Amino acid sequence: MKKLLIFWLGLLLSTPASHAQAILGQLAPNLRFNTVLNGSQPSLTLAQLRGKVVLLEFWATYCGPCLTAMPHLQELQRQFGERLQVVAISPDSPARLGRFLQARPSNLLFASVVGAASDSLQQLFSYQIIPHSVLLDAAGRVVASTEPQFITAQVIARVLKGQAINLPLKQDVVSRNAIATYFPATAATPPRFLMQPALRGVASMTRSYPQDSSAFHNRRLTALNIALPELYRLAYGGLPYGRTLDLRPAAPTSSKLPLYCLDIIVPKGQEASLLPTMRQELAARFDLRATLEPRPRSVYLLRVADARKLPPATGFEKPSSEAASVGTYQGANVTLAEVADYLEGFGLVELPVLLATPTTTRYNLEFSYQQEKPGDLLRALADLGLTLEKAERPVEMLVLR
Repeated sequence: MKKLLIFWLGLLLSTPASHAQAILGQLAPNLRFNTVLNGSQPSLTLAQLRGKVVLLEFWATYCGPCLTAMPHLQELQRQFGERLQVVAISPDSPARLGRFLQARPSNLLFASVVGAASDSLQQLFSYQIIPHSVLLDAAGRVVASTEPQFITAQVIARVLKGQAINLPLKQDVVSRNAIATYFPATAATPPRFLMQPALRGVASMTRSYPQDSSAFHNRRLTALNIALPELYRLAYGGLPYGRTLDLRPAAPTSSKLPLYCLDIIVPKGQEASLLPTMRQELAARFDLRATLEPRPRSVYLLRVADARKLPPATGFEKPSSEAASVGTYQGANVTLAEVADYLEGFGLVELPVLLATPTTTRYNLEFSYQQEKPGDLLRALADLGLTLEKAERPVEMLVLR
């Protein structure tokens, strides 16, 4: 199966590409937001906000940490009123932001920033990973380029008084191909297992090599900035987060887990040994032990309620393919097991998802929904004749000790 997972990371703004990099203490350029929602005017420039402290929050509706930060930002806006203006800048379309605001009303300004200037904007504020927060003082000077949790009420109060602040600097400027930089490899590279420390300024990511044209077809796996439990999940076939049971006496919280970079290549003709070799190498390097064990669990059963609504697949000789993101799913020649993997793997439901009745029937499926709108995912599934029902079932869990 070939998967295309769509994650928009570019944030696009109507601004000249010639802006130099914004440096702490310098004036930010007079950026113009051409499409503003939730405000009194349809457009906005930074010059219009002079005299206020301004928080530029780069985010997206599909970004989980961004959504988590929203209540905090709304509370800052409520607390400081006209003295502060938070502008939430998203690559989502105006229509998508409009639907988001209908489901989650907010006191912030929202800017839909699409166009051809994403690279200059990211270079301007040295970010590639969202959420990203840029704080400007009343004169328009950049006083912080950081993460939203560091922008506290105390910080805003100090900036309003003209006092200096010193927040952690978030800079994500790295090579466009971090894997090639950190783990260079060619077709002649021999089998290897490499582990390195975390790579600063790079988002967590994994890459497999399923393409037939790749020199590493099905025999290489690369991970950047991944915690050890997640590496074990990869080593056991990419188990979803909800299928992990951590039994360590003092298991650290996810925010305190060290991150690692890993690259494994196995010989041609031994592709089936990739994940077993990864498990063996991890076990040889760490005290953490991992096993697969069946455990009773509450689950969701994906059930066909009305088969007439399910579009049958055509061209059965073709492999299945998926284009999926939070909010949309397109699957050609897919089974319901792949839909269940999508629902669970993207964290759209809080329980493991199993098939009510095992089936290998293939379908052409397409649906969309608003993640933030309660019940909209169930509505989208119901339109396809599918339901989710709670039940108790044994589930194969990755047990960590």
